[in-house]
Amino acid sequence: MTLAEYFSFLPFGKYAFYIWFSYLVTIITIVILFIRTSSIHKKTFLQLRIKYLREK
Repeated sequence: MTLAEYFSFLPFGKYAFYIWFSYLVTIITIVILFIRTSSIHKKTFLQLRIKYLREK
């Protein structure tokens, strides 16, 4: 299999821009959600740790 045959699916005809743009938007959205969720989780965990350490 040649390199050209391997990447033959990339063009998608005249719809390539819309398809690759939608993939890009989806990946960016998932990355942003992951980073944001991770940040919120860390802040919440820290707040809970502070709260329960004060009560002792």
